[in-house]
Amino acid sequence: MGDVMQGPIVFVIDDDDNSRKMIVETIKTMSLPVQDYSSAEAFLADYRGERPACIVTDQRMPGMSGIELIETLQTASLTIPVVVVTAFPDTQMTVRAIRGGAISLIEKPCSNEKLWAGILEAIRLDARNSVLDAERSDAKTKIESLDGHEIEVARLLLDGLANKVIASKLDVSLRTIEARRARILKKFDVNSIAGMVKVWLAGQSE
Repeated sequence: MGDVMQGPIVFVIDDDDNSRKMIVETIKTMSLPVQDYSSAEAFLADYRGERPACIVTDQRMPGMSGIELIETLQTASLTIPVVVVTAFPDTQMTVRAIRGGAISLIEKPCSNEKLWAGILEAIRLDARNSVLDAERSDAKTKIESLDGHEIEVARLLLDGLANKVIASKLDVSLRTIEARRARILKKFDVNSIAGMVKVWLAGQSE
């Protein structure tokens, strides 16, 4: 499921038809595109990586609950902000939701103002997340393009070693190290060690 950059979209997941329709109609008044599902399983089967996006989900549903959905997304490294709506809030559920990445927990019946505020906060957050995710994915691709010798040199450069020291450590010529360093910078599309470090750290982050 890759990232598809487009305008923000809201996914509404609720097994209660009336509740789901009410939330969908509220979102439509915000002039935001919305897709609705009667179960978390249906959403996961249909999701194709649309970003930026947010999810508005009920907590109690047959099958996978809203909290279990959040935890499933977290396991899959999908950083989509989630707004949880529930008629039965409790402390344990709230802790699980927040730890899993939920940004708002709204009690039913929820006011349009609270729902609106939660969705807008989620969309703003995901707009930032989607950019960071794209940068991370690009950095990982660049790192994976390095061969074994280049990875070896890159790690030593990250340790702050000079070319001459690296050449001695690896028992190769200085010219060989300079050539490998040049290939690393080219593959990373940067012109300095500082730029290389930035790409490397982005590719290692989660």
